[in-house]
Amino acid sequence: SNNELSGTLPPTIGNFSNLRELSLDGNMFSGSIPPEIGNLRWLLVIGLSRNNFSGKIPELPGEIPKSLSQLNNLIEMDLSQNELHGSIPEGIGDLPKLERLDLSMNHLSGSVPRKLGTNGKLQFLDLSGNNLTGTCHSHWEAASP
Repeated sequence: SNNELSGTLPPTIGNFSNLRELSLDGNMFSGSIPPEIGNLRWLLVIGLSRNNFSGKIPELPGEIPKSLSQLNNLIEMDLSQNELHGSIPEGIGDLPKLERLDLSMNHLSGSVPRKLGTNGKLQFLDLSGNNLTGTCHSHWEAASP
């Protein structure tokens, strides 16, 4: 974290199959986040905030593709303060152990996925500073104290 690394994050990042934490916050990476990041089946924490990543968040459709279904151990995802656009993939709500999700300060649009927060583990959610629309889902009311 907090170096002056630049360029794009190479697809070969997916070759680090035993990686538990990826912390590249506060650098100068640009381009898109490679979908091969879904190959990191033991990943617990992904921190890519405060870079210049652009494009869409790698696809996590309703049914998580095989390469991403191995992220069942992920507990924290921080993609804040980038240039990401498009909608929040529905499949992020399928990550069973996700406790912290920070997608703030991007250019995300559309509605918040219905499944987000239904795993019962989510403790921190920051979607501020985006262009999201729609209403909060009824299951969020049941989850609040």
